[in-house]
Amino acid sequence: MNLQNRTVTMFRLWSLRRYRPARRNCLTAAAQRKGTGLDRGLDVFNTLPADDVRELLLSCCAAPSWAAAVTAGRPYADRAALTAAARARIGALPWPEVAGAVAAHPRIGRPPTGTGRDAEWSRREQAAATAASATDGSGTDGSAADAGTDGSAADRAGADVAADLAAANDAYEQRFGYRFLIFANGRGAAELVAAARQRLHHDPDTEQGVVRTELGDIAALRLGRLVDDIAAPAPLSSHVLDTTTGTPAAGIAVRLDAADPVDGWRTVATGHTDADGRLRDWVPGAGWAAGTYRLVFDVADRLGADAFYTEIPVVFTVRDAARHHHVPLLLSPYGYTTYRGS
Repeated sequence: MNLQNRTVTMFRLWSLRRYRPARRNCLTAAAQRKGTGLDRGLDVFNTLPADDVRELLLSCCAAPSWAAAVTAGRPYADRAALTAAARARIGALPWPEVAGAVAAHPRIGRPPTGTGRDAEWSRREQAAATAASATDGSGTDGSAADAGTDGSAADRAGADVAADLAAANDAYEQRFGYRFLIFANGRGAAELVAAARQRLHHDPDTEQGVVRTELGDIAALRLGRLVDDIAAPAPLSSHVLDTTTGTPAAGIAVRLDAADPVDGWRTVATGHTDADGRLRDWVPGAGWAAGTYRLVFDVADRLGADAFYTEIPVVFTVRDAARHHHVPLLLSPYGYTTYRGS
């Protein structure tokens, strides 16, 4: 690249950054709000099984080697370290994998389909842009031709913007051969049209660099949301009472297993009852879903050497994952009682 071309390229990148809205560090904001240095979401992220973390990360960026590399980099000292690693890994991806991750995103201006976490995030991120498409009368490609002639001025203006965005998407894909990707969160359709048109002037190498930056910005936003989401514990609690002494059973080791069609039972969480015999806020919210579970209570030390039961498994089914499930246990040396509480 000669000096003149390099100067033009640097000016284009400077212009793009200048008119890009400020993007806060989405991963550090939540930690700063806490102000204590303690971050439950990051703790959960650092300790979840690797397979679970890789699956969760694919909703942030659909590049398998990126998800594997970020997972392998655990534990992270703080969210800033996590976001820095995530951006660096995107920068190191081979271009075909970047292109694959881009293809997993819905077209800008078109509401994504699906019910997964990534689809929900895309709808939130593109809310301002898709609003323009929603004002026309088509429900299909959002073109101005589909708007009714008797529609309001707002309808017609929205349809015009939607048509401009569709045309900008088409021109971009024809120019570069892949989908137009941009950090769309909080940005309206007119602004996205302008950005797409401006980027049409990039040479392929410059544009690939811009795409990596945009993909990194989106991944950082979603990582912040992911870590916040998994900070919330699953709605499962227990309370163990010793009916022989009439007191709470403190210090009981409890394990939660989930039924797995391949592995049989997979351990989800472990914990100990507190001084009141209770166990709460101990199961990570990530991955909590309807299914069959098993609570295993280690009661050997509590009941003593003469106890008949040394370990008590309680198998139950969760049909509504959003509903709180309370599973108490009443202990005695030769029997036990369990039920669904509230």
